[in-house]
Parts: sequence; C-alpha cells; structure tokens
Amino acid sequence: MNNGRGHVKSFDADIGNGFIEGEDGELLFVEKINIDMDLEVLMPGQQVTFTIIQGTPEKERIATNVNMAF
Repeated sequence: MNNGRGHVKSFDADIGNGFIEGEDGELLFVEKINIDMDLEVLMPGQQVTFTIIQGTPEKERIATNVNMAF
C-alpha cells in the first residue's frame, strides 16, 4: 500500500462514490466507506490524503483512508 495526496476529481453523494486525482495524475476510485467519518462527502477540488490499494486488473486502483489534507 502507498500513501498519496491529491484532489477530488468528482464525487456523487447520492451513489456514494467518485474519483480522486493523485499528484501524479492517476485517477483513483473512492467509495463513501473509504472516507474518514469526519468528511461525510467529498467536494470537487478538495485536497485530500489517502492510502492506495490495488484494484482488480481491469479496474483502477482504489483510494482508502481518505482524509482532508492540511
């Protein structure tokens, strides 16, 4: 697992998932269950930190432990 920083590219609060763009430009899938409880919802452009876990070969990697970046 790798730690990363980036920003929220998109997030659909109704569906509970979206994408984070890492500093290197990689898009990472994120689900509400992987977001720190204090955030509840992610807003486009919001700066975040996260842990990257490997997805399945046909899908992008996943961001978990998502928190606001300070």
